[in-house]
Amino acid sequence: MKIVHVLTRGDILGGAQSHVRELSLELRNLGHDVTVMTGAPGIFTDQLRQAGIPWLPVRSLVRPVRPHRDVAALVELWCALRQLKPDLVCAHTAKAGSLARAAARLHHIPSVFTPHGWSIFDRTSLHANPLFCWAERLAGRLGTRVINVCEYERMLAQQFGICPAKALEVVHNGIAEIAFDRLRAIDAQPPVIVMVARFASPKDHRTLLQALSGLLCLEWRLLLVGSGELKPGVDAQVEALGLNGRVSILPPESDVNRLLMEAQIFVLSTNFEALPISILEAMRAALPVVATDVGGIAESVRHEETGLLVRRGDVAGLRDALARLIARPALRVALGSAGRRLWSAQFTASAMTARTVEVYKRALAQETVEIRAVQI
Repeated sequence: MKIVHVLTRGDILGGAQSHVRELSLELRNLGHDVTVMTGAPGIFTDQLRQAGIPWLPVRSLVRPVRPHRDVAALVELWCALRQLKPDLVCAHTAKAGSLARAAARLHHIPSVFTPHGWSIFDRTSLHANPLFCWAERLAGRLGTRVINVCEYERMLAQQFGICPAKALEVVHNGIAEIAFDRLRAIDAQPPVIVMVARFASPKDHRTLLQALSGLLCLEWRLLLVGSGELKPGVDAQVEALGLNGRVSILPPESDVNRLLMEAQIFVLSTNFEALPISILEAMRAALPVVATDVGGIAESVRHEETGLLVRRGDVAGLRDALARLIARPALRVALGSAGRRLWSAQFTASAMTARTVEVYKRALAQETVEIRAVQI
């Protein structure tokens, strides 16, 4: 197949970007022709270039609603698709999802949309936004299939009538295998705790820091990997809680795989998620995971089996979960080993790609049937 992936931003490295990178590499290895189109270039497009994956800029494509730029982006996409002539357009994230599906429809090209977290919710308050619901329902009629990265997302889409239920698919995120080379044992003391997440409103660094401020009697270190507009607030909280000697903030360009192979605990304190890539990376590294039980996280982290789940914003619950793992090295090993086995069985990039290709085939078959029906 000749496939074009479209997503809104190339200047950050979030879950959607990691997903598209992994999927593009796997599709290319299977012999498919893959091109990626994205808005502002940056760390993600640099990775595409290094991997030899062709990409094209959509200069007018931006995340905020900007009517004049959105129309210009639609024209750019339409022109690019006319030149590329793909068999399938695969759209990712809300803005690119709407515009790419519209451009594909104008060319009668089938399209598949992966939201990576539905935009119908405010990611801090979790209240549904009627305007975004309407926009997603409208865009849902333009595409052929929708891939949800977890069952939780599929249920949300069905609940709010985003598109016909028969168009909704579930393909869990997956990540590639790498050499399993632990640089420091999981049961080593004192443990290093890692959280990989942008400093943005969906994430909840505040609750994590408050929880750890009550564990100063135990030995541990925390590494926060990421960047974003809320970083100054995190810096200030670290200072206010007296955690300067315990907490280090590393840039997103850091070698995350190496950090995970050196760490002993992975944590994700968050307000809103679909199925986080960062958790899968931790499971691949055999790390026990402590995470907020939101979105589809429970579909990858099994409580008391591969990690520990806590309620959203629960400082005491998060503190207790971390204290257990800090004080009990054997528990870390047991949970982490189970997590790696689960990743290997269900969340590899090859498994994700195989299931995704099946969805692509159904989308192409559906479009062929619909075209024949119109001709008749």
